[in-house]
Amino acid sequence: MYPGDIFVTMSDGVNNIAILGGGGLLATELKKVTPEVKLFKRETVDITNTSTFKYLDLFDTIIHTAALIDNTNISGNEINYIDTNIVGTANLTNYCISTGKRLIYISSDYVYDGTGDHKEDGPVNPYNLYAWSKLGGECSVRFLEDHVIIRTSFGKTEFPYPKGFNNLYSSKDYVDIIAPLIMEVVNNREFRGTINVGTERKSLYQYALLRNKGVEPTSLPNTKDFSLNLNKLKEL
Repeated sequence: MYPGDIFVTMSDGVNNIAILGGGGLLATELKKVTPEVKLFKRETVDITNTSTFKYLDLFDTIIHTAALIDNTNISGNEINYIDTNIVGTANLTNYCISTGKRLIYISSDYVYDGTGDHKEDGPVNPYNLYAWSKLGGECSVRFLEDHVIIRTSFGKTEFPYPKGFNNLYSSKDYVDIIAPLIMEVVNNREFRGTINVGTERKSLYQYALLRNKGVEPTSLPNTKDFSLNLNKLKEL
C-alpha cells in the first residue's frame, strides 16, 4: 500500500501547504481540519521519483505522511521500505533544502525504547523494522534547518478489534483527535525541531474502550510503555 498525495492551501493565503500521503488515514483527517484540500495520487507526486517534485514548487510547507506502514509486511519487502520510507524521505529533504521549503515529517512513537514518559531528547531504540525506517527518515530530515519531526500514534475513528492489550501503554488516540493537534503544530511557524503529539497515557485496552465497549482485555508477554512526555506540546 502506498497512499496518494494531497495538496492543502491554508485559508490565510500566506503559507501554502502540500500534504503527501493523501490516500492515507491521517491526511484524510487533516483535510477535514483544513478544508482547502485538493487530492493528488502517487502518479502526480512520488517521493521515490524526484522528477515529480516540480508539482510542489508553489508550496511553502510540505507535510510528509507518505509511507509504507504495514509492519507485518516488511519481511521480503525490505527494499521497498528502504526505498520509500528512508530514501524517499531523503529525496524530499534534499528538495526542501534546495528550494528553501519547510518540511513537517510524521514519524512514530515506536522509535522510542518502550520505557514510558518519552521526551523528545531522550534515547531512541526502535521497536521494529517499520520504526527503524521512520527513524531513518528522521535522520535525513534533521539536515534541513526549517523542519518539524512529529512523533505520534493514531488509529481509525473506531477500534475494529475484539481485544486490546492491557499492558501496552502509549499516548495514542483516534485520528480525528490527533489530526487537529498536528495542525496546531503546523500552524506554529516559529517552532522547529522534534515534538511529541498525543494525549494522556493509557493502555491499548483503555484506548479501545473509549469507542468500543465490547472489547476484551488481553496481554503481551512483556509490558511495554510508549507513552509520550507532552510538555513541549502543551507549551505550544
